[in-house]
Amino acid sequence: MYSIVETGGFQYRAEVGKMLKVPSVDAEVGSNLEIKSVLLFADGEFVSVGTPVLDGASVKVEVLAHDKADKVFTVKKKRRTRYERRHGHRQDYTEVLITEISAAGKNEKIDPQVAVRQRARAASLAKQKEQGHPLTRKEKIAAGLPKPERKKSGAAKKED
Repeated sequence: MYSIVETGGFQYRAEVGKMLKVPSVDAEVGSNLEIKSVLLFADGEFVSVGTPVLDGASVKVEVLAHDKADKVFTVKKKRRTRYERRHGHRQDYTEVLITEISAAGKNEKIDPQVAVRQRARAASLAKQKEQGHPLTRKEKIAAGLPKPERKKSGAAKKED
C-alpha cells in the first residue's frame, strides 16, 4: 500500500515505515503531523487518483530530525576575462517517518518495532554528526590533550 503526497512543492511516494527527506517543516522533533494533500492512493488491486487531491485521505508522519543537505556549488565563468564566481548552498530539510496511511476506508499503520528502529537510527546519525566536529583550542585544553609533535622540515629528507 502506498500513496503519492505533495509537501513543500514536491511529490513523494509514501509507504508505511519509509523515511523521507522533505523540505524544512516548522515542527519539533518527535511531533506528529498529518499531510492532507494526497494525490494518489493504491493498494494491491485498487488505485484511486484525486482531482487534484483525494477527499478524506491522509498520511500521518512523525518528525525525526532537522538537518542540511550536502553543499551544492554553482559556478559562473566567462572565457578570456578572468571572471569566475563560485557559490555554495545547503538546503534545509526535515526527515520524517511515515506512520500511517489512510484513504478510501482503508488504513495501514506502522509496526512498533520498525518505528523504534527508525527513531534509533535517526538519533544515532544525529549523535554521530555532533561528534564529527573538530575540537576547539579551549576544549582541547580542558580535556588535557597534549600538543601534537611538530616535525622539522628537514627531518623527512634525512630519514630517506
